[in-house]
Amino acid sequence: MAEQTENGQGQTAAVDSFSKYFRAEEFTCRCGCGLNNISAALVARLDKIRETADIALKITSGSRCKAHNAAVGGKADSAHLDGLAADIAIANSNERFLIAKAAIANGIKRLGVGTALIHLDIDKIKPQEALWLYA
Repeated sequence: MAEQTENGQGQTAAVDSFSKYFRAEEFTCRCGCGLNNISAALVARLDKIRETADIALKITSGSRCKAHNAAVGGKADSAHLDGLAADIAIANSNERFLIAKAAIANGIKRLGVGTALIHLDIDKIKPQEALWLYA
C-alpha cells in the first residue's frame, strides 16, 4: 500500500490497518493516478455507519485528484480533494434512509443525497448541519 500524507484532519494511515469493512483501493482516485489521501477519521465513521445501518456500503468515490474532480464535475473546493468525503452507492429508498439515519447517528453533519448515491463528508471548514440534493 502506498504511504499516505497528512490531510488536515490530523489522522492518516493505511486503510487496511484500521478498517473493519473497507479496503484502501475503495478510496483511491478513480482516474488511475493512485492518490489515496482518505482520512482515517472518515473511514472510522464509515465503519460505524456500516454497523449501525447493518448493510454493506459500496464506495463509488473517495479521494480525488484535482484533474479527476474537475472531470466528474466536482466543486473546486470538494471535500474529496482532501480525503474527507465518500460517495456511497444507493440501490433503493430504504438503503438511502438507513444510511442517512446511521450517518447522522454517528456524527456526520454534511450529507448530499442523490438518486443513486449518498455523499458523506467530515470537512469541518465547510458549513455544518448541511443536507443537499443532487439533481
